[in-house]
Amino acid sequence: MKSGEGGVPALVADSWAAAFTREHPDLAGHLVWDGPALEALEAAVRRFLRDRAGRGLPGEREVRALLHRLTGLGPLDVLLADDSITEIMINGPAQAYCERQGRLHPVSLHFAGVEDLLALVQRLAARAGRTLNPGSPVCDARLADGSRIHCLVPPVTRFPALTIRRAPLRAPRAEELLAAGTLERPLWEELQDAVRRRANVLIAGGAGTGKTTLLRLLAAAIPEGERVVVIEEVPELRLEVYHRHTVSLEAGERYPVRELVRQALRMRPDRIVVGEVRGEESLDLLEAMATGHPGSLSTVHSRGQGTAALQRLARLAARAAPAWPLPLVEREIRATVDLVIYLARHADGRRLVQEVAMRGPGGWTTRFRRDPAAGGEGPLWG
Repeated sequence: MKSGEGGVPALVADSWAAAFTREHPDLAGHLVWDGPALEALEAAVRRFLRDRAGRGLPGEREVRALLHRLTGLGPLDVLLADDSITEIMINGPAQAYCERQGRLHPVSLHFAGVEDLLALVQRLAARAGRTLNPGSPVCDARLADGSRIHCLVPPVTRFPALTIRRAPLRAPRAEELLAAGTLERPLWEELQDAVRRRANVLIAGGAGTGKTTLLRLLAAAIPEGERVVVIEEVPELRLEVYHRHTVSLEAGERYPVRELVRQALRMRPDRIVVGEVRGEESLDLLEAMATGHPGSLSTVHSRGQGTAALQRLARLAARAAPAWPLPLVEREIRATVDLVIYLARHADGRRLVQEVAMRGPGGWTTRFRRDPAAGGEGPLWG
């Protein structure tokens, strides 16, 4: 039997780790342990092993072996110790990248081979309470510390592949976005005022452009005392930090976002916040916006600026109403959404508000557009 950490057989350590994870998912599911979390983990490990040891206390060798199995991620440990890294992408045993300050960098990671990488990916999925094997080759999950993982193993990919989006150590503040040039203060104040006035807000942009961050900060402008219902597939917004009267709903396979939007309508919400609309739920959200629940906020993945995001939303909503002509769906959306904010990530890694479109008495107008002639830095006010 292959020997593992501290002389404890690897299969034994794996078995202990699997059992411990089942019993203590909140303790086991972290990418990185700080001091208090590690102390809590060690205390739980000692209790876990003592319960299985019968008489006497567990030996330090066994304690260290299980701790290493639960906390160590081999070659990844070096990257995870670097707080400046926000995302890690592994395409196979010989190719990996990380993101720092919005820019991708190749990194050198040493894996003994495909089996070594596969074991690491399976171990990470286990921390999220998932199983990865040829019969279940995809894992999209959130760890207890808020980090998001996406894992693929054969047969859907030649080599095991892993993407980790790390949870921020703390949520960015509005002042930091202003200092980074994501948007200018007059525009920020105008957007906050629109939220307070119960405008229906749609934040659009590509992957990794900062949509969720901006959504969270704008939702903080919702007046105190209003009842907010939040719907997400992966909880990230944590609006209860700003609003005590917040109910957070987590969508899943049994209760998809669309069903939870319907449930939210029965909860007497003042505001409905959907982390991201990706399908038929967009129609239910639009109906909520138009029928007594103004002031809702959401994001959509779109590479089209300004009102082009409304066309994307119309195509999503049309899936739920195939009998409706697409132009009719788009017309309804244009009459319901009040504000579209488009974000883009530039080549230098900066995430910037590129365009803002507003609906007024005369229709849709561009309220703000970033001047490309200024290298993406100078705003052009509408």
